[in-house]
Amino acid sequence: MAVSVGLFCCGGVSLWLKIAPLAGSLFGAGGALLGAWITELNKRRADAVDKKNREANAVAALAPELQRTIERVRFILDRSVVNFACESALDETKPNDLQTDFRPYLPTLYPNAPQVRDLPGAKALALIRYYDSLNEISQHVDDWWEREGQLAVNIFNGIKHAAEKSLRLAMICISEFDLEERFPPPYESWGSLTSRIERSLDSSGRASQYHLDRAEKHRLDPVKSQQPTPYRQY
Repeated sequence: MAVSVGLFCCGGVSLWLKIAPLAGSLFGAGGALLGAWITELNKRRADAVDKKNREANAVAALAPELQRTIERVRFILDRSVVNFACESALDETKPNDLQTDFRPYLPTLYPNAPQVRDLPGAKALALIRYYDSLNEISQHVDDWWEREGQLAVNIFNGIKHAAEKSLRLAMICISEFDLEERFPPPYESWGSLTSRIERSLDSSGRASQYHLDRAEKHRLDPVKSQQPTPYRQY
């Protein structure tokens, strides 16, 4: 733009000096540069709009399965808290959950769908970290379940902590992908997805504190402290 303005000015001076051939050349070069600048500016604007549209389409395409996996992790946390609490308290009631109940739902579009490549940096990073946490839950379930000599309370405690970590990462994705607006709760009494996650995390924290309180009470008891904590083997 500045070069073309300079050429027009020089052309004007040449025209004032009555050097018509030079003035024509300068005006022509200035016009060509100005046209090229306008074309490049329009191209950049079109590219920016296209990029913005592709990013919006990518978010819209990836949001449904993201929301589905987050709801599953919240379910896993709730069930692991129930099982952990029963094992910690040596409750006679034994939940009938199976190993498959603690497996997370894995994404089908991520990471190979072309939409993933159109995500802006912050959203892509949030998605990568969250989906990696799902693999951690899955590995816990596969590696700990029915291991010989394993305490049941430790199995569910491990799954519980992995699910907590995953949900904290999921809350970043909820904000980045605007899941609250895209998927409002079917019933107002349910509360938002974020509030449901916060309730699950709070319940998990209280279960852990109850467990620590029982262990401390056992340690301080002059008779029981000489005996191992009577947790059940899986």
